[in-house]
Formats: sequence, structure tokens, C-alpha cells
Amino acid sequence: MPDMDTLPSPEALAAQLRRPAGTDAEDVGARMSEANAAVNRRAVALLDVGAGQAVLEIGPGNGAFVPELLAAPGSRYAGVDWSPEMVAAANRRNARAVADGRARFVEGDAAALPFADAAFDRVLSVNTLYFWTEPQRVLAEIARVLRPGGRLCLAYGDRGFMQRLPFAAHGFALYDREDGTALLRAAGFGEVAHHAHAETVRGNAGDLVERDFHLLLARRG
Repeated sequence: MPDMDTLPSPEALAAQLRRPAGTDAEDVGARMSEANAAVNRRAVALLDVGAGQAVLEIGPGNGAFVPELLAAPGSRYAGVDWSPEMVAAANRRNARAVADGRARFVEGDAAALPFADAAFDRVLSVNTLYFWTEPQRVLAEIARVLRPGGRLCLAYGDRGFMQRLPFAAHGFALYDREDGTALLRAAGFGEVAHHAHAETVRGNAGDLVERDFHLLLARRG
């Protein structure tokens, strides 16, 4: 999670992390992509997008990691975000890939994805699970648009770590490893593999903060 001491309260910060909006939106998106770069890159590596494959990202923010997701020859990308400001920022940041027809960004809700069945080979979502009011509905939609045998990487902060963050008390649903695994299995995903990601960062007060994430890699049956 980013350090955002410019925002007036934990409630305001939580609202911006959930859905960046207004004049602060672009700065929020930039800080989020910077603060979460390591876990995003780990998730991209685990996803292992191959040549010619189509990848969907739920909650791409400003699209900072799209070039890495498009590294494989002939791969294609779509990102869905419910913040129009983030969609606009991602389009600007990835203008060449958009112009080439390799990337597109759509404003929308992950619980009602605007894509055909089995349209994607890979799906990625980092730090969005907290905001899914109906996680089983979102996972059902992901399963619908993911081809059989396709791969999903779901990454999120561990409940214990997240509970230490003041803003997480305002509208964040928190999960541990077992919770996330149970959600995926209930949605029909098989072969759920767990990968831990731990890092130490410097907080607002200059102190070192331990951050723990779960990356769950699952296949659609």
C-alpha cells in the first residue's frame, strides 16, 4: 500500500485507494504503482504470459505494468477499472500499445465483465480483492472469460499485515491465505498454488514496515 500523507484522513485515503477520483486521482495511481511494484512484478512473472496469449487485468490503475504483460510476441491485453480517471491515465501511459491494437482499457465492474466467454488465456488482479462486494460473483465472471486451462493470479495483502494499516478499517474486506484459497475453490478453480511475497519498506515516520502478500495461482478447470 502507498504512503499518502497528503490525504486528510484514513477514510479519505481508503476511498481513493478503492476508486481514485478527482484531482488527486493521477497522483494516487502513480503512488500505488510505485509502492506495489515488487508484488505486481512477482504476479506478472507467475502469470507467465506466452506468445499470442490474451491477458486481462482487473484493476490496472494507471497501467504501469502493461509493457511487462505484453513482453511476449503477439500477446494482447485488456484492463478493466472502475475509475474513469485511471482508465484515462492508463490510455495515456500506454498510448503506443493502444494505437497498435495490442492494449485497451475499459471502465467497468469486475462483477459484470464486458467480454465474451473464454476470451482470455491469463487473468491478473493485484490488491483489488478487498473491494469486491460479491467476490464469488467476480470470480464467476473471471472463470467465464477465462478459457479452460487458463491461469488466474490473485494477489492481496495478508489480513494480519493489512489490519495494521489505519485506512484498511474503512471499507476493506481482509483475507488470509486460507480465505482466498477457499474462494477460488468454491468458484471452481483447481490447482491453487500459493506463493508468499514479503518485503520491508520505509513508512511515513521513517520506520521499517513489514508487508506480507499472498499470490494465489489457479487454473480454470
